[in-house]
Amino acid sequence: MRFLVWMDSKLSLAVLIVCFMSACRNENTKNTSNEFSENSQKVPFELPQPLGKISISLPERYDTVFHWIDYSDCPSCHHIKYRAQPKHFPILKETGFISVEEPQDSIERFTIKHPLFLENLPIEDSISIVNLHWNLRRNHNLWREICTECSQIKLETITKINNYTFSVFGLKGYNSKQCRWIKLLIAQTSRHGNLLEFRFEIAYKRDNQRTHDFFQNSMSYLKSIRFENH
Repeated sequence: MRFLVWMDSKLSLAVLIVCFMSACRNENTKNTSNEFSENSQKVPFELPQPLGKISISLPERYDTVFHWIDYSDCPSCHHIKYRAQPKHFPILKETGFISVEEPQDSIERFTIKHPLFLENLPIEDSISIVNLHWNLRRNHNLWREICTECSQIKLETITKINNYTFSVFGLKGYNSKQCRWIKLLIAQTSRHGNLLEFRFEIAYKRDNQRTHDFFQNSMSYLKSIRFENH
């Protein structure tokens, strides 16, 4: 799916000013520094050009890294996904053609997603991300497509990371069939006209310090993202 949104120049400037001056709603994001709650490691991901190499600090427990193509029913809807997770969780590769059953107990993983067919366009990426953020904020049906079980927005912000504008949402929900809670942190940015999504996920039945601090910890890891070639 191509990601190109254009606005009137005066309106776009006004929206940007409102976005960067507005307060963020959050549950557990008081720590704004790149300090991590547990031992971490720098994990590199090799993306095709023009996206280049991306690195992010993740917990050392995330010792399994893999990628695959998530095919859909239209060529422009195919995506490449890159995932890091602890090795004791099953390796799942979602696809638009086959239903993949999630583990019944718990999930903990980090995923990067981008289109299979890439653009290389000199567009104003910050404007498109601001538009995306406010569309998601106004339309709950859009973020429920991201997480069908999520019913609460626990975090919302637009932020700059390594000179890139990111739209960030923290979502929370409950799966009554599996009797477990779900938390997601979804961060999206644009690079050369391509939408990049960074997703932190956790599902659990019993709360602990790690699940309680999920949004705070995920934001700290998100802020460690680096695009290593331009």
